[in-house]
Amino acid sequence: MSKSRIRVPARTRVAASARTSLPPRTSHAAADLSSQALAGWMPALLSADAEWLLERDLSVARIRDLTRNDGWAQASIDRQVDMAVGAALRLNAKPDARALGITQDEADEFAAQIEAKWRAYALDPTFRCDAERMLPFPGLMGLIAREFVQVGEALAVLRWIPRPGWPYRTAVQVVDPDRLGNPQGRPDDERLRGGVELDAFGAPVAYHVRRGHQGDVGMFGQAWIWDRIPRFDVTGWERPKVLHVFERRRSGQHRGISRLVAALVQMRLLAKYSEAEVKAAAINGSIIGSIYTQLGAEFAAEALGNDTRTDWSVFNQQRADFYGDRRVLDEARFITLFPSDRLDLNTTPRQTSGFPAFQTAFLQRFAASLGISYEQLSMDWSRTNYSSARAALNEVWRSIQRLRAMIVWGAAQPIYAAWLEEAIDIGEVVPPPRAPDFYDAPAAYVQAEWIGPGRGYVDPVKEAQAAALRIKARISTLEREVSDQGGDYQMVLAQLRREAALLAALGLSEPEPGVIVEAPEREERQVTN
Repeated sequence: MSKSRIRVPARTRVAASARTSLPPRTSHAAADLSSQALAGWMPALLSADAEWLLERDLSVARIRDLTRNDGWAQASIDRQVDMAVGAALRLNAKPDARALGITQDEADEFAAQIEAKWRAYALDPTFRCDAERMLPFPGLMGLIAREFVQVGEALAVLRWIPRPGWPYRTAVQVVDPDRLGNPQGRPDDERLRGGVELDAFGAPVAYHVRRGHQGDVGMFGQAWIWDRIPRFDVTGWERPKVLHVFERRRSGQHRGISRLVAALVQMRLLAKYSEAEVKAAAINGSIIGSIYTQLGAEFAAEALGNDTRTDWSVFNQQRADFYGDRRVLDEARFITLFPSDRLDLNTTPRQTSGFPAFQTAFLQRFAASLGISYEQLSMDWSRTNYSSARAALNEVWRSIQRLRAMIVWGAAQPIYAAWLEEAIDIGEVVPPPRAPDFYDAPAAYVQAEWIGPGRGYVDPVKEAQAAALRIKARISTLEREVSDQGGDYQMVLAQLRREAALLAALGLSEPEPGVIVEAPEREERQVTN
């Protein structure tokens, strides 16, 4: 008995054949070559330096142009610099008593001595800590922070400059990172990347810096002379000489990348769109109305002649002369027009209702890419309540703490270490008798905390109460709470003691300590501008 054959419709066979001809799916959708969403997306797999160094100059030039001409971009940089460094970056010396083999009281006394001498150096009114004699130490840190935030890296060189009547020779010179580059434009290789000279392990050992900026006026000769500056001065110990501050996001990265790069295209488009909207609104507002003539072709031919060579400018001149002696749109209630002319006022409003929402969406993305809140960037707090403002501030503060830490690690701490070595060497700062030599334990000597601007209050009453409760519960200290607001607790306590003594001398009683009371239940209020 023969087996019956099952007939498959031709349409089904064609569909099955088409399915089997498709390439196999990948294990990960990100590598699927047949996906319509990813079609044509084939980026090159490059190292960190290969991705950036060839594109660095053009990208930085565009960033600088954007921050010069766009208020939002400039504001974003100002906000980050204000929060990270602000007007002051104060030293809180913390020499390691155990590592130095001294008592904690001796360490505290030594720290007070260091801080007094450091203030004289960092806040010198003639700016002798600055090689260019223009800024005090907080100003130098602000300039370094601004370069770091704007172009992704900052560069400074520690100079040795004798000054008459000044005990210290250590001075800081902030250098434009654009001047860091390979001598004579030679290509990058395994030992030289973007002006950074590397050892066999990839560690920077020297920096090649132009004597002048390649785009400066009258600096063409100096711009083609490079100085090789070692990263450390190895005499005695590795004294810092070149400070290169940048955030290292990948292994093998030797130049900094600005966070503005990721949002550069969107910000440029937003700037052009905003400019176009403003121009259109200005033109629309400047056109008060239009004058239409009802002069027909026949009347014109009769008035001006039907000769094709007739000069029509005569008629136009007549109309210009007529209106030249009259203010058509003046304060008069009635106006007189040229015969056959009609006045139509411009009553069409400019439709801009969708522009604010469009701009807000762009600014939210831009602020998120920079690690700040939309409210800080736009200064618009009209739709923000206490809880959302506090939550945003907490998230932003973590980003700012990381930014400040990179500035401290890369610049403030090395400058402090170089100064302290010199101050001890020349006898301006005297260590405790039992402490080891500075060169034997430099890390123990230079332990410190740096106090920047305070995070501020959203609701001063609530947050002061919370700080008092944390101290009372032993989960925080007065030093930490004061430093979070940009203050030095030792200065606060010393001032309180002076005020108490003055009150006692004047026969006045000290104010009663505040009593913490729970605020009544109420709806969250909006944070007003």
